Amino acid sequence: MSKKIREADATIPIIMVTALENLEMLREAIEVRVTSFIKKPLSAKAIFSTLEFVAKSVVAERLLMKEQSRQIAYSDYQEKLTYEKETTIIKNDFLEEGVVGDFISEFLFKPRDILSGDSYSLRKLSDRHSLAFIVDGMGKGISASVTAMMCCAYVNHLVDTNQTQSLTHIIERLVSFIGTNLLEEEVVSATFILFDHKEHGMEYAMFSMPAMLYTTQESEGVLRLKSNNPPLASYTKRINSTKIETNSIEKLLFFSDGLNENSLKDGSGIYGSRLMGDFEDAKSVEELEQKRLEYIDIQEDDVTYIFLRKR
Repeated sequence: MSKKIREADATIPIIMVTALENLEMLREAIEVRVTSFIKKPLSAKAIFSTLEFVAKSVVAERLLMKEQSRQIAYSDYQEKLTYEKETTIIKNDFLEEGVVGDFISEFLFKPRDILSGDSYSLRKLSDRHSLAFIVDGMGKGISASVTAMMCCAYVNHLVDTNQTQSLTHIIERLVSFIGTNLLEEEVVSATFILFDHKEHGMEYAMFSMPAMLYTTQESEGVLRLKSNNPPLASYTKRINSTKIETNSIEKLLFFSDGLNENSLKDGSGIYGSRLMGDFEDAKSVEELEQKRLEYIDIQEDDVTYIFLRKR
């Protein structure tokens, strides 16, 4: 009978009245989660005492379940607000048209957790210039997320207030701002690219980020543009930037290390060993993401990448 009751309702209290002290019977009763026992011969005191105990247990369990549900709902609400805040700070002026000069722009922003250590933006500075950047905070969790959002918000503030005289100026202002807000040993990885659509060129400054990948009309295979600076820190003084022409570039990919450092599901290495080949074959972010998901098991870090292809 107890088994049938438990199959029908896992939460209903069951009180077993028995005169037996058989260990096998007690074991079976425990397995079906009998709430309490009343031993024969019955007495009013034993009955009332057991009923009181069971009633208190039921009330306590229901209160606990109600509190857990409330906490889960509150946590979900906070996570929703946090994600909305992150995506509000991110700015993409090319979201509708997707056209950045001579390129079609696509992106993927895929936090591992609600609190993302990555942030990015694509901004139109003028008809001639556009700015793209990805910021990757050190570590994981709240600290990395706060740093990434702070950097992204400040650079977007510079754009919104027309304080974008040059790429170096933007980064110098950012360093000046974050210098007093970083922890002593904290550093920030980032890629900044300033596009000049009139001159068909781009200027980039990369701070301890994975090499950008690109293909051209003339070259075979995938080419790489390596970082030209150590990571950003409160003590950063010198900023190196490099200019290249973009006329011959067919595709360009820049990304945070969550893309290339993810373990392959067969245990043979990291996805970076496959990335160049997959990028060469992919014609869009969707295709590249499909290829990536084929070879990884679980996402180990925040993943952000921007994919530009010639129109």
